[in-house]
Amino acid sequence: MAPPQDTPPHGFTVKKVVLLGTGWILVAAGPVVGLLPGPGGIPIAAAGLVLILSQSYTAKRIFIRWQHRHPKVLGPLRRFISRKKSRNANKPAGT
Repeated sequence: MAPPQDTPPHGFTVKKVVLLGTGWILVAAGPVVGLLPGPGGIPIAAAGLVLILSQSYTAKRIFIRWQHRHPKVLGPLRRFISRKKSRNANKPAGT
């Protein structure tokens, strides 16, 4: 008898679905918040995009394709994503 798997065979977990949903909500809220005074729309949409990219393989492939076509536009977001990953890699396990 095989041991139970931690993740379902299709790769979706509750955490992954929640993070993807939150990312899409933030991306959709970016233009709405952008209508308000202040610089709120772009950072909110960028945070949503980071959540989507961290959870979706297909979104990563599309983002990399767009980055190769338009490196000056998407370069700053790429640096933000890699900086976030390196910051998390330095944390001790269990925190």
